[in-house]
Amino acid sequence: MIGSRAVLMACAVLALAPAALAAGFREESFAQVGAQEGVWQPARFWCDTPGRVLALSGGGTGPGMLTQWAGGAGRLTARSRTPVTVGADDPGAGQLYTPLTFAGSSAPTPGFFVHSSNVENVQDPAYRMTHVNEFRVPAGSFNCRYVPQAAVVAATARHSVTVWESGGRVTYASRNRDGTPGVQLTGGTHVTGGERDEYRWNRGRYSYVLVVGAAQYPGGELRVERAGRVLSREPLLAYTVSRAR
Repeated sequence: MIGSRAVLMACAVLALAPAALAAGFREESFAQVGAQEGVWQPARFWCDTPGRVLALSGGGTGPGMLTQWAGGAGRLTARSRTPVTVGADDPGAGQLYTPLTFAGSSAPTPGFFVHSSNVENVQDPAYRMTHVNEFRVPAGSFNCRYVPQAAVVAATARHSVTVWESGGRVTYASRNRDGTPGVQLTGGTHVTGGERDEYRWNRGRYSYVLVVGAAQYPGGELRVERAGRVLSREPLLAYTVSRAR
């Protein structure tokens, strides 16, 4: 998904160190799903695809909200919010289906749902991220990007971002919304703060910076700097952070 199978496999091997497996991980997901832009809430599931980002918020069964960002020409420009009724999880054969009901929308068989895994998930120390396979909603069926050993996955209107971190090594890869490979960087640093975590990679006079917030202060951005001057800034739409327990 990131445009370099070699980088993905190398980072997966690093992340599968015995110490990490023994400790296990916990993941937190957030998305801009409030009534106004910039209002963040926990995301029960979210899905990053080349032309769309989807996020389901709400606690368990009952009322929820589906937020979607869609667009074209390499950028997501339209944001929509649709109330949804979330049904009880239906597990089976390693799969988990969370049914969704939309008022006024007739669902084709087998209906609308979020498809995730009850095997490839953060409860198993072998995985840093839970596998969200698919969102099937009135707009269509969307397969979700999945990077099982990532420390961070994030989405902006222009980019999909992945960060791996293991043994003091911090690696970055991005992919453009038009489907082309973005930037790959190694040798990064990770600074943990009270409100935000900052990941930084330097390439010549340029710096790539990813900022992600913890549960008390969700939100974040991806920016590019040159000699300390901000050249571009992209707010995150959704992200998941996986930290050692």
